[in-house]
Amino acid sequence: WNAVAKPEPEPVFKPVAREEKIESPLPWEPKKIDSINFHGKNLCNGNFAGENLENADFSSADLRGINLAGANLRGVDFSGADLTGANLEGADLTGANLSSAKLEKANLKKCRLHEVTLDEADLTDAVFLEIDIDNLTLEDIQDLVEYLATYYPHKLNLAKFDLTMLDLRKIDLSNVNLRGVDFTGVDFTGVNILELDLSECIITPQQIAQALGRTPSPEELKKIMAPKPKKKSKSFFIDMTDFFFDNGVPAGVWDTLRGKGTTFDQIFSAVKRFTNAFKKDEKVTVKPKEKEQEPQESSNDELRRVIEEHKKNALEEKLKTGNTPQPIAQPEKPKTAHIDPMLLRRGDNSRGI
Repeated sequence: WNAVAKPEPEPVFKPVAREEKIESPLPWEPKKIDSINFHGKNLCNGNFAGENLENADFSSADLRGINLAGANLRGVDFSGADLTGANLEGADLTGANLSSAKLEKANLKKCRLHEVTLDEADLTDAVFLEIDIDNLTLEDIQDLVEYLATYYPHKLNLAKFDLTMLDLRKIDLSNVNLRGVDFTGVDFTGVNILELDLSECIITPQQIAQALGRTPSPEELKKIMAPKPKKKSKSFFIDMTDFFFDNGVPAGVWDTLRGKGTTFDQIFSAVKRFTNAFKKDEKVTVKPKEKEQEPQESSNDELRRVIEEHKKNALEEKLKTGNTPQPIAQPEKPKTAHIDPMLLRRGDNSRGI
């Protein structure tokens, strides 16, 4: 059998081809950007609506008038930032840090505010309507409203708050301007409304009955809804004794009531001491407007460039994984025969036309 059978061919070992590195079809080399760091930058009036700025650092940045409507701001650090007049409508601020941020006249309508930090934030005239909020952040807003109502009632505009989420029993509304406030759906149980000016508010008799614990009479209801006289602001005084009688301070005025008279030298000496004590440096350096705008424009352009790099990186990852849809090949249009106008005029059919 061994003599008849054909020998088996020796196995041929072929080297396994290594995977070739697929070159990127894009002309640029993507750079990995860990996070966006714009700490302390000037981004006034920048327009970044709908952009992905997740986990960016805008702490202590000047963001006045910035447009971040509908942007992804999850985990963004806004601590100490100035967001005066900023448009954040519809933005996702889940986990964002807004501690000590200035949100004066900022628009946070329809924002997602889950697990947001609002310690010592300035909410003067900020819009908090139709917001998506959790209990953790609601406690911070409740504390801030209570603080503003007690110490800075003139900065609290309840007309821009969704009052159904607040506990009015814990808020001192006696000094707060309630003009134009809509109390629809608010629970008034335990609220002291006898001293409140409800003349320009939207409130129902049922809510007044909730606050009083009984049904009010027509005369009592009329009295509650009548305009209340404005409270006078508390007066204060400054003790100027040391200033006028020169009790050890560098500048002062002599006691003319006990003196025998004044001379020109005394007047000149008093004016000289007063001027030296309160003299200030009059040299004020005023920067031209063009130079002030330069860092603003460069910072906005820099952030725009970083955002574009993020987008390019995402596109590169899609190209590598092959998830990017390929363009559909368009069918070629049939070529039309060229007809010589001279042949048509002569009626020459020699070319089969």
